[in-house]
Amino acid sequence: MNNPHLEELAALQALGLLDGAGQKELFQAADHDAEIDQTLRDFTETAAALAYNVPIVQPPPGLKREIMHQLPARSTAFKIIRFTSWIPYPIAACLMVIGIYQTLLILSLDQKLVSIQSEATELKQGNALMGLRLATLEAKDATYSGAKVIVAWDPHAHRGVISLQNLPLPPAGHDYQLWVLDPKAEVPINAGLIMADTASRSFSVQPVSTSGPGFAISLEPSGGQPTPTGPILFALAPEQ
Repeated sequence: MNNPHLEELAALQALGLLDGAGQKELFQAADHDAEIDQTLRDFTETAAALAYNVPIVQPPPGLKREIMHQLPARSTAFKIIRFTSWIPYPIAACLMVIGIYQTLLILSLDQKLVSIQSEATELKQGNALMGLRLATLEAKDATYSGAKVIVAWDPHAHRGVISLQNLPLPPAGHDYQLWVLDPKAEVPINAGLIMADTASRSFSVQPVSTSGPGFAISLEPSGGQPTPTGPILFALAPEQ
């Protein structure tokens, strides 16, 4: 897509950061332009792919113990509702109500614990999305102009997901190789090989000096190289 403004709106929408006016402008444009609509879909899928890789967050180890410590033992709740021949019916009925209440309280607190775990996971995923950077790599070779390469980058974890469409198979004896461009690094950072028949792939690298590194894909001899030696097919410069 050759409209940087709409591309930026699509990235913000994929991250859940676009306001109402921006959404209206973007959706109206997407309704009339299939390329904009597809870019929005691509950004959303790429952002989601990285968010789903966020590890499940467990609540503090002592949380469940603290909740259970405040409750009576489960066995007590059931023991007190057992009828005997010498307990008057009104008292037995009251004890039964108390037992049922205690049981419901325990179930309610168990549900709250599950809810806390779910909220912690959603919060972690939300924080990951808030920091994501979505970007489209520019084709540097006209042969690859029909391909689309999108990177979702998590600057906090120094990892990302690359999404690929219409990438042709490499020439015999060659592989595509992904690089992360850190302005303060002496050479591009190797992020591994890319298979042309793979829709997306996650990658991680050593910590970089900027939250907005650049990315590049080069054509290398089979197995890859420690530094780029072949032609650069796609690239995105680091943020200034």
